[in-house]
Amino acid sequence: MSNVSKASQKGARSHNSAARSSNSLKEIHIDEEVKIAVNLSLEKFRYSDQKEMEFPSSLSSTERAFIHRMAQSLGYISKSKGKGLNRFLTIRKKSGSDKPRPAMPLILSHNSSYFIRSLLQRFPITSKERTDLQPSSSSGMSVSAESDNSYDKNRASGRLNNGIPMVPRRRSPSDLDSFRCSLPVHERQEEIVQLIKESRVVLVVGETGSGKTTQIPQFLLDDCSRNGEPCRIFCTQPRRLAAIAVAERVAAERGESVGQTVGYHIRLESRVSPKTLLTFCTSGVFLRTLMAGDASLTTVTHVIVDEVHERDGLTDFLLTKMRDVLQKIPTLKVILSSAALDIDLFLQYFGSCPIIHLKGRQFEVKEVFLEDILKLTGFNNKDMRKYNEETQRKEKKQQVLTEWCKAVENSSVEEKQRRSVSAPDFLQGSSSMDRGDSTFNKPSINGTDQLEPWLLKEMDACISNIFLNEDQDTFIQLFNLILYENVNVDYTHSETGATALMVTAGRGFLSQMEQLLNMGADINKKASNGWTALDFAQHFQQAEAVDLLKSSIPLGEVSSMDESTLAQCGSAELSAEDQELLKLYHHTFDDEWVNLDLIMDLLNNICSTSTEGACLIFLPGYDEIVSLRDRILYDDKRFSTHSERYQVFTLHSDMQTLDQKKAMKTSPPGVRKIILSTNIAETSITINDVVFVIDSGKVKEKSFDTLSHVSMLKTVWISKASALQRKGRAGRCRPGICFHLFSRLRFNNMLEFQVPQLLRMPLQELCLQTKLLAPTSSLVAEFLSKAPQPPSAHAIRNAVQMLKTIDAMDQYEDLTDLGYHLADLPVEPHLGKMVLCAVVLKCLDPILTIACTLGYRDPFILPAQGSQKRAALHCRKRFTSSTFSDHMALLRAFQAWQKARSDGWERSFCEKNFLSQATMDMILGMRTQLLGQLRAIGFVRARGGSDIRDVNLNSENWAVVKAALVAGMYPNLVHINQETSLPSSNTEKKVHFHPTSILSQSHSKECGLITSNPYNSAASVSAAIKC
Repeated sequence: MSNVSKASQKGARSHNSAARSSNSLKEIHIDEEVKIAVNLSLEKFRYSDQKEMEFPSSLSSTERAFIHRMAQSLGYISKSKGKGLNRFLTIRKKSGSDKPRPAMPLILSHNSSYFIRSLLQRFPITSKERTDLQPSSSSGMSVSAESDNSYDKNRASGRLNNGIPMVPRRRSPSDLDSFRCSLPVHERQEEIVQLIKESRVVLVVGETGSGKTTQIPQFLLDDCSRNGEPCRIFCTQPRRLAAIAVAERVAAERGESVGQTVGYHIRLESRVSPKTLLTFCTSGVFLRTLMAGDASLTTVTHVIVDEVHERDGLTDFLLTKMRDVLQKIPTLKVILSSAALDIDLFLQYFGSCPIIHLKGRQFEVKEVFLEDILKLTGFNNKDMRKYNEETQRKEKKQQVLTEWCKAVENSSVEEKQRRSVSAPDFLQGSSSMDRGDSTFNKPSINGTDQLEPWLLKEMDACISNIFLNEDQDTFIQLFNLILYENVNVDYTHSETGATALMVTAGRGFLSQMEQLLNMGADINKKASNGWTALDFAQHFQQAEAVDLLKSSIPLGEVSSMDESTLAQCGSAELSAEDQELLKLYHHTFDDEWVNLDLIMDLLNNICSTSTEGACLIFLPGYDEIVSLRDRILYDDKRFSTHSERYQVFTLHSDMQTLDQKKAMKTSPPGVRKIILSTNIAETSITINDVVFVIDSGKVKEKSFDTLSHVSMLKTVWISKASALQRKGRAGRCRPGICFHLFSRLRFNNMLEFQVPQLLRMPLQELCLQTKLLAPTSSLVAEFLSKAPQPPSAHAIRNAVQMLKTIDAMDQYEDLTDLGYHLADLPVEPHLGKMVLCAVVLKCLDPILTIACTLGYRDPFILPAQGSQKRAALHCRKRFTSSTFSDHMALLRAFQAWQKARSDGWERSFCEKNFLSQATMDMILGMRTQLLGQLRAIGFVRARGGSDIRDVNLNSENWAVVKAALVAGMYPNLVHINQETSLPSSNTEKKVHFHPTSILSQSHSKECGLITSNPYNSAASVSAAIKC
C-alpha cells in the first residue's frame, strides 16, 4: 500500500471519531458469517410478533458482546444468563403499556400563581377563547372543522396548481433526438401507449438506462398531440433533485425550456405555467395536492409514480390513496415505474394489471467484490499485520495438534484396558454438584502470560501426557494444579490450544470428564484447529464421551438464530485464499463503518491504471461525503498535490440544484470527475460519463422504536435491488467496473428489497397526513391498514395517542388547529410544536437552530482517546455559558460556527471544538428550509407584524426560549422526585444522564426539568432547564 501523508491519517482518525460520536466504545471484530447470521436473526425478530429471543450458548464472549451492542442500538434489552457451558444470551423487546400515563406533578410557587392571576386580570379570556378551549362534543366537529375557522387546508403550501387538460403542442427538433431514438424503450412506444390506454394500472419494470423515466411521459404527450386528445400528466419522484433533473432533460429533448409544456414543482420551488401539461414533482408535493380533496385529480389524465422500489413512506402512502382514487375517477390512469419492482406484491395490491419489461441500454459492467479489492489494492495496515502474526502463531499450534492427532491415530489399535482411576480424595462427593454453580467456574489465572514458567511447563506436560500417552495418573497432578495453584480449568496448551476437557474426551476418560465438567470446564471452547471437546470425542469415536458431552449441553435452549441460520451464511463458494483474506479484514476492521482508507487506496488504483472515465462513489451520508472530499482535496498527498487533475462533486438530497448540474457536465480532457453521492444517484439522476462505481454498500435509514419513542438515523446495509441499481450507474458510455466494498457472501445474504419505510418511520407525521387525506369518518388505523404493507396496529395506536397528548388531535382523532399547522412543517410534530411556540413567544431564531439539531443529530464529536474525550466534553461545557443546558451548548456552538464560517475558517473551528463540519452544514440547510416554509404559510411575514425582527424580540431571553423548549418536548419530560431527589419520568423507572450531557459532568443539585434526547438512546437524558 502506498504511503499516505500524516494529514491523511489524521483525517482518518477525525472521521472515525465523527462516525463514532454516538458510541465511543471499542470496536468488536468477529467472523463475517456470524455477523450476517446475527443481523438476519435480529431483522426477523424486529418485524415479528416475538417478544423474546435466545441465542445459542456456543457463541464466544466476543460474539455475545457484538449481540449486546446490536441489541442496544435497536432499543432491545439484552442479558446473558448462566455460567460456563450454561451461559447463553437473551434479548427482548421493551414492553409497551396501553395504560394512560400518570400526570407529572407540577406545583406552582406563590410567585408563579400571583403572576398568572395578574395576567388574567389585565387580559381577561374572551368568549371566543373560552369557546376554543371547550372540547368538541362529537367526531368531525373539531375547532378546525367549523365554518368560521380561518385555516383553509386548501392553501397548504407546496400544492400543484389547478389546470385543465389541453392538447399538447408538437415537439420541436432537438439535438438529443438521435440519442432518444436509440433508447431501448423507444422501439416499444406503440405497445406501451396501447397498454396504458387499455388498462387502469400498468407496471413498468425497466433496467437502468432503458429510458423509462424520460420517455414514457413523452410517449403520452406525443400520442395525445397526434390524436388531438387533451391530457394532463403528473410524474412523482422520490427526491427533489431527481424531479428537477428529469424535468430539465425532458424539456431539452422536446426543444423547449422548463416551464412550458414540461415543468417541475418541489417544496418552495416550482417552474410551471398555465400551459404546463407534464409536471414532475416530489411525492410530498403530490400528497399535499391530494389534501385538497379527490376533486384535485379530476382534471388529471395520468399519474406516473416513478422509482416505486424505494418504498419510502410517502410513496407507499401515495399508493394507498391512489387505489382509493381510482375507484372514484374512472378516467384516471396510473403507471408504476421502477428498475427493480416486487411484482408479486403490487400485482396482489392493484389486482391483475399488465407488466412491461424493458431491457437496459448499457455496456457490460464487471463486478468486483471486497475479496478481489483487497487483492487488487494490496490493502494492509498495522492491525492487519498484527493479526497476521497472531494467525501464524495459531497455525503453528494447529500443526502441532495435527501431529498429536496423527500420533494417536497411528498408535496401536489393540483393545486397551480402560481403567478409570478413582477420583482423588479431595474430589469425592463432588459429583452431585450442580455444574452451573461450581466454585471452579469462578475466574482464576487465565492465559499463559500470567502463569509462572514452572506452572506453564507442568500444565503443558499434563495435557500432552493424557492425550499422547493415555497416562491416567497424570490427572492427580492436573487436578492439584487447578485446585491449589488457581489454574483455570480451561487452560489451553501453549503449543496446541487444547484444554484438559478436549484431550480427556478424545481419550474417552469418562470419570475425569465428569470431574472437569463439574469444575466448570467450557464445552464450547475451541482448540487451534477449531475443534471443541465434542469434536475430539466424535473424531476418535468415543461414543460414551459423545453421549456425556451432549447430555451436558443445556436443555430448552431455543433460539431463533440456530445452526441453519449460520449455515445459509456459509462461504463455501469462496476460495480458501479469499476466505482467509476476508477473515483477516473483518478481524481488524468493523464493517459497521465505511472504510475510507480502503476507498482512497482503490481510487488511487483506478487513477493509476486508467486515464479516462468518471468515478461515482456511493456513501451513506453527508458526513462520509465531506470526510472523503477533504481527504481528496486537502489531506491525501496522492491527490492533493495533483488537484488540477481532478474535479470533485457532491450529490446529496439537501444540496443546491446548481451543484447537481455541474456534476452532470462532462469534465475537460485530462481531468477525472469524481462524484461523491448518497443513494440519490441510484435512480433518476444519470451521469452518462461514469465508468467506475465504488459502492460502499451502505445507506442511511431513519427508524423508529414504537415502544421507546426514539428515532434513530442508522447506517445499514443496502438491498440486492439497490446493489444492482448502483452497478447499473456504470457502463453508460463504455464497459464499466463496479467495486462493491462487501463480499460475495454478504451480497448473497442481503435482503431482496429494502424494508418499507412505512414499517420503520415515526408515524406521527404520517398520521397527520392521513387525517388530511382520509375520509372524515375514517380512523387513522383503518386507512393505514390499506397500505401495501401496513404498519403494526400497536405502532399506529402509539402515534395517535402521542398526537392527542400534544393537542394535535382531539379525542375523536380529528385534527386541531395545531394539528393542521404541524402537518405543514417538514419536521416531527413535537419539534414543529416547539417552533410554532417560538413564533408565538417571539424567540424563533434560537429555537430554529435547536429544533433542527434535535431533528438531525448531535454535532459534537466524542473521540475514543481519553485525553481528547475530556477536551471534547470541556468544549461542550464551555458552550453552555454556565446554564447547565445541552440545548444552550447546541445553540452557542452553531452561532460560533456561523461566525467562523463568515470569516472563512469554519474547518479549523470544527477541528478545534470537536464539531462535525458535515453536521453543521446539514443543520444550516434544514434551518433555511424550515424558515422558508414558515414564510410560505404566513407565520413569518416580509414586513410589519410577525416579520423576522418581530418574531425574534425575545430571542436573547433564555427564560422565554426555555418555555418554548418545554412546550415542544412535552410529554418527554423528566422531573426531580421530591422524595428521592433523583430524576424520574412517567415512562422509565430508571433515568440517568447520558455520559455526554453537561449534567453528567456537573454535580449541581439544582432542581430542573430535563428533556429526553431524541438522537441518543432511549434511556439517555439531555439538557436541563432549571425551574
